Amino acid sequence: MTEVKKEIIYPIMAAVILSLVFYAIEIPMVLLNVFPEKAALYTADFVIRFILGTIALVILNRFYKQSGDAKGFKDLFRTKISWKVCLLLIPLIIYILLPLLKIPSGTFTTAVLDLFCINALQQVATGYYEEAVSRGLVMKGLLVYRTDTVKHRIITVIISGGIFGLSHLPNIAFGENPLIQVPATMMVGIFWGAIYMCTRNLLLSMCLHALTDLTPRIVGYLFMFETKPAISPFISGARDVIEYVIFPIVAILICVFYDRIKKMTPVPRST
Repeated sequence: MTEVKKEIIYPIMAAVILSLVFYAIEIPMVLLNVFPEKAALYTADFVIRFILGTIALVILNRFYKQSGDAKGFKDLFRTKISWKVCLLLIPLIIYILLPLLKIPSGTFTTAVLDLFCINALQQVATGYYEEAVSRGLVMKGLLVYRTDTVKHRIITVIISGGIFGLSHLPNIAFGENPLIQVPATMMVGIFWGAIYMCTRNLLLSMCLHALTDLTPRIVGYLFMFETKPAISPFISGARDVIEYVIFPIVAILICVFYDRIKKMTPVPRST
């Protein structure tokens, strides 16, 4: 196997192995009801995701060093992004904020505030772990492949989204409908893959992922509704349109205008 092939395959293999380890722990833990109380279950899930996410980052750092880019790993956690990237993130920001439109129809409650806090930490850990694996490791491998043509960039983000979508397939064990979750997460993964491709900013991906998962929990845990909010169908429909239409379109635009966007993406100064 050539060195280039190793640089492509090994990070992706590491991502797959970590995902298998995650589900090998999570599925028995949930199905066997190891932690009957939700607080304990959420805490255990937080710990598992944090540990595996950290392992993924350690492995990712090693891959960067092996490829001769010792500073590349550190660059993934810079805090500056270009205004063009901010514009590209508008659909995702809307997607994140849409669930909050239910709030005026509800009544604020602190009945499960403690559980919400634990669950919020769980969502942060989810963004940390899933992005370290799906964007960090997977894209480390995929971006070794050529990104100098529109065709290759589109192939890269589609493969990235496909891997991200399929990584959620085992959630069927938790009662999720794979016919809904896998395509939806694939579309989101295509978009996030395109954003990551032009920013190479893992910290940004982690923060956006955590916020995406967090806003529905804010509504679900901190607000009570006597009846289903009238705006709920609009929110669901709008999020579907963003997932299945706008995200892929923006991802394609990123692939087409990649060079222009890349020129406007801040690069940290050498020290």
